[in-house]
Amino acid sequence: MNKTDDILEKLRNAPQPVIDNADELTERIMSSLGPLPASPKGEKKGSRTAIILPFVRTVLSFAAMWIVGFFIYLQYDVAAPTAKAYFLPTGDGLKGAPTLREAYKSRLCQDCKKTISYTQIKSKLYEKL
Repeated sequence: MNKTDDILEKLRNAPQPVIDNADELTERIMSSLGPLPASPKGEKKGSRTAIILPFVRTVLSFAAMWIVGFFIYLQYDVAAPTAKAYFLPTGDGLKGAPTLREAYKSRLCQDCKKTISYTQIKSKLYEKL
């Protein structure tokens, strides 16, 4: 920082150029640059971007909606029902259930036996140790 401050101090103390006719100097600089290239008529600056940007937004919006929909679809684990050749709602014994309530309870118990819970997995892990 010390060297930078020294350089800036030298520039401040150096004699500044004196311009007699600032307007003429500006005119000479502008005339030496030449005319600016003109754009073709009917074409606006950035017109290609103005056409492409809404298209890209639309495509990205559809892609985002598809991804969210696919994510929601994957969250639901729907298994196809298995067709049984015979289904006799059994109660506690081999005979048919006396009521629909008993048949429903029996069906729930059969489904519960097929599933495994987190606590059952943890207990099996600890049993192996």
